[in-house]
Amino acid sequence: MFDIMHKGLNKALEICDQVELFGERSDILSIDLEREEVKKMKHVKSTGIGVRVVISNKVGFSYTTALEHVKLDECITHAIKQARSSEEDPNFAGLPVSPKRGYKKPAKKFDPRILDLLDGGSEDAIEYCKEMLTGMKEIEADEAVCRPTEGSFAAAHDETYILNSEGIETSDAGTYVSAGLLVVATEEGGEEIPGSEGKVSRMLSDIDFAWVGREAVKMAVDSIGGTKLQTKEIPVVLSPRAVQSLLDYTLIPQLSAENVQRKQSPYHDKKGADIASDIISIVDDGTMPLGVNSRQMDGEGVPSGATVLVEDGVLKTFLYDSYTAAKDGVESTGNAIRGFESLPAPGSTNFIINGRSKADKDEMLGDIREGLFINDVIGAHTASRTSGDFSVVAQNSAGIKAGVLFPVKQVMVTGNMQELLKHVELVGTDTRQMYNVVSPSIKVSKLQVVS
Repeated sequence: MFDIMHKGLNKALEICDQVELFGERSDILSIDLEREEVKKMKHVKSTGIGVRVVISNKVGFSYTTALEHVKLDECITHAIKQARSSEEDPNFAGLPVSPKRGYKKPAKKFDPRILDLLDGGSEDAIEYCKEMLTGMKEIEADEAVCRPTEGSFAAAHDETYILNSEGIETSDAGTYVSAGLLVVATEEGGEEIPGSEGKVSRMLSDIDFAWVGREAVKMAVDSIGGTKLQTKEIPVVLSPRAVQSLLDYTLIPQLSAENVQRKQSPYHDKKGADIASDIISIVDDGTMPLGVNSRQMDGEGVPSGATVLVEDGVLKTFLYDSYTAAKDGVESTGNAIRGFESLPAPGSTNFIINGRSKADKDEMLGDIREGLFINDVIGAHTASRTSGDFSVVAQNSAGIKAGVLFPVKQVMVTGNMQELLKHVELVGTDTRQMYNVVSPSIKVSKLQVVS
């Protein structure tokens, strides 16, 4: 990959002041299940190079999926035309330079077994799907009939290459595997209750496929016979999955320097202020071992690292790429996120929620006389990242009475993310990574529940 990128760089530098090439190569095997049968199997290999050029502080961008010199030359020509027709950007301070400190390679992000699976292991992949279905059948459900409706399995190998005119030349590679299953439990009266579980990891051995099936059934069965709650403000415990669903559409974009600088975040003037309970700290760590989004560098070649965003409830900084960092006169935090078909923008890697007051699930529930435990939420994408307001359906949730759980139905939760963070009382010991968020369950002293 670097051979063709170097030739493209040299060609572009005949005309341009600065040049950056971002190359990507991916290999993905995916299976979709419908009921207990394989509905679709795909094995897709793709490559691409994105080209960013700078001429007199004007930026142009183009990309190609054809790794041929002629096609890359055409791509560079298009990027140059775009730069020449663009306006000068006074906030653009140039491409990142070669880092003085070296790159730290994250541990445990490459699994040879996944490469073997991609190299002709489709039958093994189907067996993993069968393990999920077997696990599902291991749970006896006297109250209902359980059946799978859909499921998925995916294994992938991804490589990225970054080369620019300012001395950066680096690459990274990693493997991924994910699995998920959705089941439906049908009550005696005919009502259908869904339940789902899933997991994503760098390592194949880290996923217990039978566990995924068992947990999906337990989620559905435990929700049978739900009663309605009264509409009122009560304590709420959010599972790691519910935390991820909410943060992905509220807090994470709110801490993007791009949204802060556009004043599309409630935190645009809050650096140094108390924004959360003093038991809460938040770190975005692109080098976390086994982290789903760990890598030695970001999408611009800036070294990845651990960035303390919130410490003991106090807002310390934001997620920066090189462009937004230059606007604020600070260093990039190594949070440029991109693919070959897009320009970089600030985003999260492994967004880690830490807490000082920790308790296991029984301890978290034990002191609650009346409350709600939420496994997941539906509709988080409708939340406002500007205001932080959200109104979501509580999925597979349970009421809490004197520390004991009981099934509930037709429950919504409304609130504001900024207020929710300030009312966190406890964090759990059940930390898990759900996509880009690494979090335990959290206990909030009060949240509006709507029946």
